Amino acid sequence: MRKAFITILLLLHLHNAYTQTTQQYDSLKSLINSAKDDSTRFYTTAGMIWGYIYSNPDSATLYVQQNILLAQKMKSGHALFMGYAQYAALEQINGNYTEALQYALRGLRVAENTNNFISISQAYFTLSDVYREAGDFEQAIYNMRKAKSLLESKLNPVFEEEKDHKTASVYVYCLLLAAQNFEKFNQLDSALKYANNVHDLSLKGLGRWGTSEDTLFFSSVLAPVMGNIYSKTGDYSTSLNYYRSGAAMANGKDGKKDLMDNYNGAASVFKKKGQLDSSIFYANIVLELSKTAHFLIGKLEALNLLSDVYKLKHNTDSVAKYLELTIETKDSLFNTKKVMEIQNISFSEQLRQQEMKDQQEQYQNRLRTYMLAGGLLVVLLIAGILYRNNLHKQKAKVKIEKAYEELKITQAQLIQSEKMASLGELTTGIAHEIQNPLNFVNNFSEVNRELIQEMKNELSVGNKEEAISIANDIDENEEKISHHGKRADAIVKGMLLHSLSGTGQKEPIDFNALTDEYLRLAYHGLRAKDNSFKATMTTDFDEAIKKINMIPQDIRRVLMNLYNNAFYAVNEKKKRLGENYEPTVSVSTKRLDNKVEVRVKDNGSGIPQKVLDKIFQPFFTTKPTGQGTGLGLSLAYDIIKSLGGEIKVETTEGEFSQFVIQLPITE
Repeated sequence: MRKAFITILLLLHLHNAYTQTTQQYDSLKSLINSAKDDSTRFYTTAGMIWGYIYSNPDSATLYVQQNILLAQKMKSGHALFMGYAQYAALEQINGNYTEALQYALRGLRVAENTNNFISISQAYFTLSDVYREAGDFEQAIYNMRKAKSLLESKLNPVFEEEKDHKTASVYVYCLLLAAQNFEKFNQLDSALKYANNVHDLSLKGLGRWGTSEDTLFFSSVLAPVMGNIYSKTGDYSTSLNYYRSGAAMANGKDGKKDLMDNYNGAASVFKKKGQLDSSIFYANIVLELSKTAHFLIGKLEALNLLSDVYKLKHNTDSVAKYLELTIETKDSLFNTKKVMEIQNISFSEQLRQQEMKDQQEQYQNRLRTYMLAGGLLVVLLIAGILYRNNLHKQKAKVKIEKAYEELKITQAQLIQSEKMASLGELTTGIAHEIQNPLNFVNNFSEVNRELIQEMKNELSVGNKEEAISIANDIDENEEKISHHGKRADAIVKGMLLHSLSGTGQKEPIDFNALTDEYLRLAYHGLRAKDNSFKATMTTDFDEAIKKINMIPQDIRRVLMNLYNNAFYAVNEKKKRLGENYEPTVSVSTKRLDNKVEVRVKDNGSGIPQKVLDKIFQPFFTTKPTGQGTGLGLSLAYDIIKSLGGEIKVETTEGEFSQFVIQLPITE
């Protein structure tokens, strides 16, 4: 348990350690190289990553990837969660919010498997941070409240014992995150409430875990938040007091980012008060700090302030100067983001080609479905005419049997088309899973190219021992390339398995994990097609459900069909009602003696009573022409029945629909 606390608190404290000196980084690198065990190597590397995020993102990426591999080797859930959380932060800082969200969600799944409420709470913090920076206030607040609620349900109500101080630090960090969220979106009353909570708890000594360093950390980060709140309410005197005290504390711990935040806040207040020379003074301090802090966002804010202030002073030369510097800084920031994008460009192009191919195949499948449906009607018509008008019974029987065989072939083709369409939907949601191993292959291949050149240089000067050492490194990297290549191959085979015909073989599966994974894949698959779509997802999984012997591909097809229908229903209702409606899809599981129950509920428009008894019939659909084949629920019904289970629907027109599945459990 102690290692779990240290793991999480490292995330809190190392995040503020990017102002370390070159000597400190050299010292950390030396510790990494001399580390005698994987755990020491992992946490020392984690300490370096935060510093590189701002100054050298390509190095940060490589270190994060290496740490994730090391965590997998260690088989440590806490370490693996920390690696994913740092990867999410790296993508977030570089503006890649979609990738940041994927890694944050992956970290949440790993944390949930550890059953450690501190890790799970920190995972929700990470999600809240990503959503806040991406501008999704609703999801940011939702995840922040989940973390806060989880901590409050587990913590000792009175934090007096020494053993509670580590946990209390995480709780105080949660309140600090809440204050930042509400201030960012101008809900100042709520922001002030949580900020005061952080201040009061820090004064009681609850923001520490052994020394007073945590209290200083929380106070120095809290100061600019409080300053921003009072600045926005027009209380400039109180605002400046917070900025000054925050700057003093940031100086005490060498926190240049916090120092820049406080000085930028002070410069902004002096500009509002019309004290333009003071505003220029503090903005110039920020620019001086930016020479060593590598905090481009803070530098950009100072340059914008100087440009605005000189415009008020009618100093056109200075305005032009700082506008030019602003453009240069934005270009530099853009180039920093490019470091991440270049590493993924090869895979992105492959993905684009695959998506184009998938779209073409989906169009051909739809066209083929219409043609087959028309052919089916013609076959039925001919069969009926032949049956009624042919005077020779034997001839009529032969023709009817032939028509029946053609009908079965046509139906089988339609079912396969539906499966392929489902595969196309699924591919959109999980294609990013392939990107990670391909990134590793690309990165280690590039490293090997450099190592080969170094080995040639060493051989040319006769340094055989160093050349052999480099060759060993190349060999290790080749093993990693092979490993991740096989991993990508396994992912592709898993995707293809979804489209295979037949019932397959039963195998033990984590039913709750599979149910949750495909819910998120279905959601992000729809978001990939329409990024304006948003919906709230709620889950309630029965922990009594462990691994169950089932046929994975059959269960996946059923779940994907129900999830896609649910998201389609709430999306259509959202288009009609607009902002007055909150789309929500809920999924729950429950153990019932020798059965497992799954409920998929949406608050869409429900199913009309007049068609309720037709929804499981083949080819019946309520969707517009071209948007559904009418085979999805029919296939789901057949699969559930073949497994000895039951499927039913509960609905109220205009309010909701809920599909209930019960499957027998075989040990």
